[in-house]
Formats: sequence, C-alpha cells, structure tokens
Amino acid sequence: MTSYTFASWDRTGAAASLRDVDDLRRTAPVRGTLSATASVKGRPAAVPVPLSLYGPGDVLAVDPKQIVRLYPRPGTPDAETTRFPLVEFDRTDFPWLFTPLAPVSGGELRPWLTLVCVPTAAGRPRRRPGKPLPVLQVSPTELPDPEFLHLWAHSQTITGHKDDTRRSLSRLIAPRRLLPHTEYAACLVPAFEAGRRAGLGEEGGDLSRAWKATDDAATLPVYHFWTFSTGEAGDFETLAARLRCRPLTKDTGRRKMDVSRPGPLIQPGPGQHTLDVESALRSPAAPDRTTWPVDAPSTAWQKALASALDLAKTVDGEEDPEVQPPLYGGFHALCARVGPALTGWPHTLNLDPRWRVAAGLGTRSVQREQEQLMASAWSQLAEAQAANRFVDLARFARLVGGSLHRRHVRTLSTDEILHLAVPLKTRAVFGTATLAHTIHGSALPTALSTTAFRRAVRPRGALCRRVSLIAPSAGPAQAQRPFAATIASLAASGKGLAVAPVAPDGTVSFGVAPQRVVSAQRLPAVLAALGSYGTAPLGWLALGKKAETRAKLLDLTTDQLSALPDIPAAAFEAVFPLRALPEIGVSERYLAQVRLTTGGALMLPSGRVTAVPLLPASSDVATGGAFTGSWSGPWSESSRPLPADHWDGTCGGTWTRGGAGGTWRGRFAGLWNARPEGGPGGFWRTVLCGTWESGEERGTWQGVANGTWDPRSTTSDGSFTGVWQSATRRGTWHGSCPGTWDWDKSGRAGIWRADCAGSWLQDASDGGAGQDAWQESDLAAILGGWQAEGSIPLSTLFGRDRLKEVAGRLPAAAVLGITPADGRAMVTAALDRMYRPADAPVVPPRATFPATDARTTVTALLDPRAAIDTVLRSRVVRPATEQPGAPVQWAPTFADAMWKPLAAQSTEWMLAGLERVEADTAALAFTNPWFVAAYMTGANHEFARELRWREYPTDQRGTYFTRFWGADPDMPALTRWDTTLQLGAHLTAPPKRLVLLLRTALLRRYPGLIVYAAPLTGPLGQERQPDDANAEHPIFRGTLDPETAFFGFPLTEEDVLVKPWGFVLAEHPTEPLFGLDDPATAETLAWGDLYRPPPETDPPTFADDWNDLNWKHLFTSSEAYEAAKHAPSALLSSVSHGGVVWGASAAGTARQCFQQPVRVVMPAKRLLREEPA
Repeated sequence: MTSYTFASWDRTGAAASLRDVDDLRRTAPVRGTLSATASVKGRPAAVPVPLSLYGPGDVLAVDPKQIVRLYPRPGTPDAETTRFPLVEFDRTDFPWLFTPLAPVSGGELRPWLTLVCVPTAAGRPRRRPGKPLPVLQVSPTELPDPEFLHLWAHSQTITGHKDDTRRSLSRLIAPRRLLPHTEYAACLVPAFEAGRRAGLGEEGGDLSRAWKATDDAATLPVYHFWTFSTGEAGDFETLAARLRCRPLTKDTGRRKMDVSRPGPLIQPGPGQHTLDVESALRSPAAPDRTTWPVDAPSTAWQKALASALDLAKTVDGEEDPEVQPPLYGGFHALCARVGPALTGWPHTLNLDPRWRVAAGLGTRSVQREQEQLMASAWSQLAEAQAANRFVDLARFARLVGGSLHRRHVRTLSTDEILHLAVPLKTRAVFGTATLAHTIHGSALPTALSTTAFRRAVRPRGALCRRVSLIAPSAGPAQAQRPFAATIASLAASGKGLAVAPVAPDGTVSFGVAPQRVVSAQRLPAVLAALGSYGTAPLGWLALGKKAETRAKLLDLTTDQLSALPDIPAAAFEAVFPLRALPEIGVSERYLAQVRLTTGGALMLPSGRVTAVPLLPASSDVATGGAFTGSWSGPWSESSRPLPADHWDGTCGGTWTRGGAGGTWRGRFAGLWNARPEGGPGGFWRTVLCGTWESGEERGTWQGVANGTWDPRSTTSDGSFTGVWQSATRRGTWHGSCPGTWDWDKSGRAGIWRADCAGSWLQDASDGGAGQDAWQESDLAAILGGWQAEGSIPLSTLFGRDRLKEVAGRLPAAAVLGITPADGRAMVTAALDRMYRPADAPVVPPRATFPATDARTTVTALLDPRAAIDTVLRSRVVRPATEQPGAPVQWAPTFADAMWKPLAAQSTEWMLAGLERVEADTAALAFTNPWFVAAYMTGANHEFARELRWREYPTDQRGTYFTRFWGADPDMPALTRWDTTLQLGAHLTAPPKRLVLLLRTALLRRYPGLIVYAAPLTGPLGQERQPDDANAEHPIFRGTLDPETAFFGFPLTEEDVLVKPWGFVLAEHPTEPLFGLDDPATAETLAWGDLYRPPPETDPPTFADDWNDLNWKHLFTSSEAYEAAKHAPSALLSSVSHGGVVWGASAAGTARQCFQQPVRVVMPAKRLLREEPA
C-alpha cells in the first residue's frame, strides 16, 4: 500500500538560506536578501556582496508545464461535492518559491500564490485591455479567509521514495464547500499584494494580503484557471452508505399467467387456470417448481395441444407444410410429434405453457432483430461459399494428384524417390527425426542427398551420357541410367564411401613413430651402434667418420630413390631398442601393457581396441606400362662445414598402364648430408606427397624415400615406398630407383627416370624398345589396383629382396627391416601418438541407412491426398466427425448475449417483480436454467424457420445462438441434446449460479464500479475482511437501467454457505483526493461533536484515523454549515487526534482531509435470505 508524507512547506536552493522569519503577518521585505562575501585571487580579506532573490512582485505568469494535475478535470460535468478542488506542481517548493521569508522553527510559511474556487455565476476570469493576465473580480465572500491560506498548501513525498523527485510534488487546495449542480471556476491567484499588482501590470505592493474580507470586491490576476460542474450531492461513500442488503422475496422471479382461454384449437383450458411463469433470474427464497397438473382437464388439454402440434406433418403430395403452432426444437431433436405420456425436454417444452411462453419470447427476440441477423447470416454465408469452393477445388486436386501419384511416383525406384525428396528432406519426418538428420547420421554420404548430386546423375545429364559411352553395361536400361541404384547399393553396403582416416604427416600415416626416422641428428647414435658390429655395411660405417673441414652442401634436386642397404638384424636391434630411445616419450611399462590380439588388433592400456593400420595390396594384373617424371628444385655447392642440410622441390609427370594412364604431381622435402671428409659419398631421406589423376578418378599419394649418393660418379641409388588413395579405393606403391644427378651451379633442374620394375634399368618414357613392363611379380602395388584390408602378421625383414616379396602386405612400419617384436612396439607407440586414446572418444560406427523404409515414408509424404487433407483441416474449420473433403454444411453463428433482446422486451422477463425491488438494494438471485434453455430453443427454432423462409441454404439443424449471458457458451449444440433428459439439464452452468443484483445510484455515478466476491477472513463475531488474494470476479454482467445491474459469479449457493463469502463494491483507487464527509452520512453525529476516530481494525492502520471526519465536526449548527462557503480554518481543539489539531498546520490539514478509497463488503448470507437482526 502506498504511504504518503505531507509537509507544511519545502525550500530548496538559495531560498533555503533566507533568515527573515515569517510570522504570518509581516509585509516586508518584498524580495529576499542574502549576505555573501567574495575574495579576489585568494586574498584573505573578504568583500561583502549583497544579494537579492526574486519575490512575488516579480512574477508575471506561471509556466503551465509546472502543473502536473488538476482536480476535478477541466470540463467535468458531475464532480463530487465532497471533494476539494486542487492543483499539483512538479516542484516540491513551487508554492513557496517566491516567498521572501523563512519559516519559523517548527512553524508555517505563507505561499506566494493560492487556489480559489468561485461559482461562475458570481464571477469568472476575463481578459481586460492592458492587463497581462486574465482578471477575476468577485466578492471577497466567495474567497477563502486570506489569513489562513498557508493551511491549504503542502508538499508530498511517498514513503520509501523521498529522494525520487518524480514521486514528489507540491499541492494547493481550495477549501470550497461545493453545491450540487453548480458550475465553478478554479483559479490560481497571487496571495500577496505585490503579486496582485504585478499581475495587473501595476507597480508597488508589499507582503500584505491580496484581498481583505472587508473589501467590496476583490480584483485578482489569474495565473491559470479551469471550469467544472458538480453533480448531485454526495460521493461514493455517501451513496454506498445508503446501500442495504435486501434479499429477494419468494414471489420475485415469478409472474401469474391466465391459461383459461388458450385458443380455438385447444378449448377449453387446463384445469388449473393460473400458472407461475418464471423469468431468467429466480429468487433464492422461491418454492420448488411445481409439475404439470395430472387432473383430467389438464391431461386432456395437453393431448389437444399435442394434436395441434402434430399438424406439422406435411400432407402427402404437398410440398409446403401447413401453418400450425411451432414444435420448438423439432428440427434439432428430429422430433415430429410430442405427447403428454412421453418424457424428455421436447415434450416438456412444447406441452407446458410456462416453457412455451419462454420459447415464444426467444421467437419474438429473433423476429424483432431478424433483418440484422439475416444480414450477418448472408455475410457469413459468403465465407461458407468460399470455403465450399476451396473444398471443391481441393477434392479435384485430390483426385488428379492421387492419380498422378499412383502412376508416376509409386513406380519409381528407391534412388529416384530419394532424389525426388531432396528439397523436402529437412521437413520430412522419418521416424523421430527428419530425413536429412537420418541421412547425416548414417553411413550413406550426405552428398548423395543434395540437389547437386541429383543434377549430376540425372538420366539425361552429361555425366550419364559420357558413362554410357565408355562403361560396359548389362543392358540398355543400365546404359541409360548408370547411377540408378547408387544410393540403394551404398545404403545396403553399410560403409558408403567412407575411407580409413589418414593423418596429414606422411611418416605417421605409415604407422612409423617420428623417433624412428633416421635424420641427421640421429646419425651419431646409428654410427655408435653399428660401429661395434663387423657385419655392418661399409656405407653405414662411413657415415660415422669425421666430416671434411670444407664439405660441399648440396641442395639435391633429384629424387633418386635407392634401396635400403642390407643390415643384419642384430645391428637394427642395437640401433633401435625402445629402452634406448627416450625421444619416443612412451614409458617401457606402458608399452609392456600393450597386447596384440589374435585378430591382429592392438589392445591399448586404456582398454580401447584398435586395428593395426595395414595398407591394402593390389590384386590387378597389368601387362605393361611406363612411368616417367622429373624432380626439380634449387641446389648449389656450398663450402660451409655442415654435416647435413635440407632440400625441397616440386615434381610431376605422366604414367601409363594397360592402355590407360594419367598425370601426377607433388612436392618433396627431406634431409641430406654433405660429403663426409674422405668418404665415398653421403645419404639422403625425404618425404613425398602429391596428387594423381586418370580419366576416371583422382586421388592423393604420399611416401618416404631413402638412398645414398656418390659425388665422384654423380650417381644415386635408393628405394621408395608409400600409399595412394582415391574416393573409392586405395593401395600401396614402392620400388627402387637408381639414377644419376648432375651438379650444375647454374641451378638447372636435373632429370630422373624411375625404375618402376626394380630391374635397375631406367624405364622408357616413350613406350618404345627397352621399356620395363610392370609385372605383378616385380611391383605388387601400383596405381590402379586394390583389394580389401586384412590382418597380416609382422615378419623379420632383411635386405632388398625380402622387402620386395612382402612389400604389398606389410604396414609401412616394417619397411625399415626390424624384428617383429620391435615392429609391434613401434606400431603401438605410433598409434598411441596418432590417436591419443586417453583423450579422444571412440567414434561409433554409423548405422546403415534404411533406404527401403525411407522410400515408403517419402512415398506416403508425397501422396497429395494426405497433404490436401492437411491443408483442408487448417483452412476450413468443421466438426471433428465430418470428413475433410465433405462440403461445408454452414450454419451462421452469433456471439451476442441473448438476454439483451429479452430485456428489451421487458426487464420483467429478466427478473419478474423487478419494479418491487427498492432503490439502494443489493440482493442475490439464481440463474434459471429451465427458462434459459426454453428461451434459447425458441430463438434457434425461429431463426431456422427464418432461414428457410429467406431461401438460405440450410438443413435447419444449426445452433445459431449459444450464449444467453454473454460469457462462454451456455449450452452445447441443440443436436447434441439428449432427448431423454429434462429441460435445462444440458446447460454448462450449474443450476443455482449466483447473480448479484444491484439497484443503486452508484452504477450511474460511477460506471467503473469494482464488483467482486471474496472469502471473508477473521475471528467469528468480529468484523471480517475479504481475502482479496482468492477473489472471484464476475464472468458476466448486464445493465437493466441506469441504476440497476446484475453480475454473475462462478459461485453457487452451496459455495457461499459452506464458507463465509462477501460481495465487495469498491471505488477505483486514484491519485490522492481531499475533502470532508457529507453530513448526511453521519445521522447519529451531532453538530460540533468531538472528533472520534473509527474503531481500530485488526491489524490497526494509521491511515484510517481520520476517515470519519465530517463537516458536522467543523460547525456548531446546520445553519452555520449552510451559510458557510468554505471550510473554517481557525484552530479547533475539538477536532484533534494523535497530536494533529485542525487549523494548526498545513501538513495536519492535508492529513485530516485526505480521502481513502471506499469499499463496501456485504456478507453473502445476508444477501440470500432474511436473517434475524
């Protein structure tokens, strides 16, 4: 709850430093003065400087932007007489801004302007020639006492927001006693004579009052003004205090009806000549509803009525039915006749005149508004016709599309269907995911499901035509569509186009640990190991000799690959023992835990099992071929005494095999050592990588080469080995390559011809005589052939010949010629470095793509019949029982509350006996489901007849009106009413829903009246308060006349009887208002009585202390009150509470006149039935 703090004055800025105290009578000075001192350049001697502030005589106008609120609003026609007019300013110090005095400690301060309110009949502001402001000339008796103007100006802050200037303001109040039905002008005028003269364009003046009570007339300039008019006497509290709980009598809600002469068809009337006809609302005190009499005359009367209604049966051969009394609900219930011996709502409704009257009221409501209803029905029919047109087109599209789908889509193959589904793969749901997600997670390459692939392999595309010409085919169909089963085949394989991952480092790709590569830095260790073995080859022993002082550093530009020299196994064991190689970074304990499984796989210490990366071997047999190429790069002679250097370059050429061939290109980089001092030559090692291309495919290759060179004879001898792969296959390549190199200081490239057959003879590049044929026995792995991988045991390799025998079946790690045990350890270390099993998770294998299931799903999704049905359901709303493609049987519907046309006939049909309900009454009533059901049936029946009469396309079974009270539908469709149930049993609302009936002037004076119901909390026997947290608000409401309204709640009689409930009428909370209670609200209070605060609430609230302050407290008699035009401002000790005395301070006056929003709480039990006092 917001808490306000009022202050009698506020000063900011320089005015806060004023020292002249205001004793509320001083007339000088006109301007405030301040004493200040100034020093020049920091000198200690200060010079006094007199300062003066603007005073009230300097003000010529007020900026309207300073005004933030006016009450009553300008032009208000019915302002409350108990509220004081007021004006609020944005600045908290605005009313005292130009007052040139300071308040006495704890005292008051006069404002420099004030608010007065005068009847326009007594005077109003008018413009005068030569005057800067409008002028108000009025008798001083119409103005407040000028001696106490300071009591009606104050500043306001909100507790907790004192520093927030947006929530703080200042306010002037006019203490005028407003009279009913009077026009007033509220004016901002100066309070001092100096301000009055300045506003009139005159000079002079002092701080004396701007007018005196003894003057004949007061002439005041007006800074701002507005006009308003008052309404009748009283306010919300006054009118609410008049309200009384008066439960409805038992006869309210019922009217007598004479049925002695019902008409010519059913003479005479029933035995009981008067019946109680009910209304839409019933009294809680009404007796139980009586049934139809069972005496003979009444039974005979019902039989006669049933016979008259049976005339609705059309005579054979006649198209038009005869005119007869309506059989209400007959269209909807498919009922052609009724009888007194039958039960159910159609019989009760049609044979009981009490309910036929209610149905007749529904008929009359429709007849009174038939033109407007039919105009709306025709408008709705246009939408229905458009919907039927759409349905017809959809049915046509369904038939045509279904035929096309059956003939041209269902006959497609799996590949064709999936190609067709490419554009919708991200929207087609396949199982629990989209088709695109399923393809991405399977072994089927994602590229096969793209529009680019579909376009590339289309049957009449360039690729298919080219493949058809060069590739053998099994038949004409396959020749025309060579890619017809690509997706299905790859999906069935389970592998797709996936290849084994290859690391970018060539050495690691072969499974060789980097520490195993012989480099210049490793040569001393190799020499030390081999030097102790007499069986070591001379070439290796020569590497350990001391290098020449002036060695030649060669940038070797030829890729002369020579075979590895024969080295005994003992020498390799000495050179490459794992425990002597700390560079590997793998502990001996770790390697000891690596196991080789029986299937040839490695089980690492982390528990992961991985296959040994074996290279596939070739199975193709070639009859011959030629391989030629050149290796070029920068090279020069150097005199630097370095033992080794590096070299790199580019390479490229062509190759042929079996009548086909292609091109290749690549790069190489490696190390080579300078000529050792006194030695015969040197050694070199390089890594190769590049690409190759044939007429059918392209791929990559990479490898390692080792060799020796002799500077004296410009010869080189070496060997090479490597791998190649394309998009669909892979293999190995290796061989020996003796050759020559030339030392050319000019930097020209050298030429090398490879020995692909291993015969130590150069191959011919032109395919002529002397060409070495590529034979499988000579070269087991070449470009163009491959076979599946397999687990191959490691073997001990020594020498070139043994290497050639198994080169195509060994991992590259074995090419160094090491023992099996050493090879396993080396492969283990290499794999562990490559894959880091402790960090990287195992990539699970991808699932096989279910191509057949996908074809079935996509075929169903492409079926236009299902798609058209979906579109129809989204565009055309119809009952769930109807087929999507069926024509729309349209029935116009109306959301209007049908109680309004009923009340337009007579408010007595809403509540019979309403005229007997007194003014200022609150009562509870029940809804009457029997009456509502009969009335709504009659309205729907009559409108069905009207539609047929207007030749509207209808089957007369639509439910056009479902809302009686105007909230949610009060009933289901009439066609769904069970004909065996009684009348009113089908309504959705409970039978005794509570409706609050109000007859009070509050409804007219306060259209925004807040009405709600809430449980009452508090001890029994004490005043209980509503629990607003669990409040229930009206679900429907209606106005029967300006001072009579009803409010429906989702509550029943049982709800409010089991637990105490109350109904609350509350005033809308607004900005703060000020005033005094009307004397009429305090009948027991005597004039001039001492003020007594209201009884404390639980918990007590300080805000309620002055709620009961009344005009009677301020006057000693009604005559004095009637004669007064303003609230008295003199000190009244009889009006005091909590240290606040009337007339003592402006803040106290604001607190005493503050008006709290009012609410009235009425217990539900007192509204239902009469209770003992």
